[in-house]
Amino acid sequence: MSCRFAIRAQILLGAGLGIAMWNAALAVVAVDDRGQAIEFVNPPQRIISLAPNITELLFAVGAGSHVVAVSEYSDHPADALALPKVANALGVDFERVLDLRPDLVIAWLSGNGRRVIDRLEHLGIRVFVTEPRRFADVERLLSVFGQIAGSPREGSSQAARFREQVASLRDRYAWKSSMSVFYQLSQRPLMTINREHIISELLTLCGGDNVFADYRLLAPTVNIEDVMKRDADVILISSTVPNVNQVRAQWLMMTDLKAAKTKRVFVVDADLINRQTPRLVQGAEQICLLIDRARSS
Repeated sequence: MSCRFAIRAQILLGAGLGIAMWNAALAVVAVDDRGQAIEFVNPPQRIISLAPNITELLFAVGAGSHVVAVSEYSDHPADALALPKVANALGVDFERVLDLRPDLVIAWLSGNGRRVIDRLEHLGIRVFVTEPRRFADVERLLSVFGQIAGSPREGSSQAARFREQVASLRDRYAWKSSMSVFYQLSQRPLMTINREHIISELLTLCGGDNVFADYRLLAPTVNIEDVMKRDADVILISSTVPNVNQVRAQWLMMTDLKAAKTKRVFVVDADLINRQTPRLVQGAEQICLLIDRARSS
């Protein structure tokens, strides 16, 4: 279920010196991607982010000053680099999390896993769970994080800006001819993406047709024979692949492939597209230009 939020005014009645005193507190109820409703009477002041994309989204809506710890590789914006690291690919430092006394931890379901989330909640920590898979999820989380963090105008503004940028790209490339694309996520094992991955939506935005869209797993392992059989017009290689230029050269030598024969093998800046953040637009612009170059080659 998608994150949603509802706002309601709660009127609190107090008495002092025989005079009735009223205080209106604005509460936010947000439903996370597990479908769990979480109420925020006040904006959280000590937030821990357990994924780089969550860190970036929080800073984007003006909540960076409330972030007290992040996960490894939370390197954007630069201010996030100075924050303590409490999580990595191997797991979460629960003791360190407890020491930091967070009033909210924001987790990524696929990246952190249910076991970590359950453990945090067993320790009495409030956890908001995200699972962004689409451009619309980025827009939604910008708005929801703004509401949670007490900066709804900034969240709404950032969400609207992202939506408009995506719409502009879609309008620009919607009329162009489709190009089949193989996106290489890693080398050993050779991995790609299916249609549920946000990068696949990005390819579609640019007029690209993901040749492994029909696979069941989000990031399936394939082999060279699979790639040759599907014979994409374009091969895009993530810049995170080790020795990426050498890998590109190896693909170019496989002249039985259309993409190699026409030199349509490109390296893409993974930092811009591997995270579900507003910078996806920059990554999309880069990939759209590469696919456009392939059309004219």
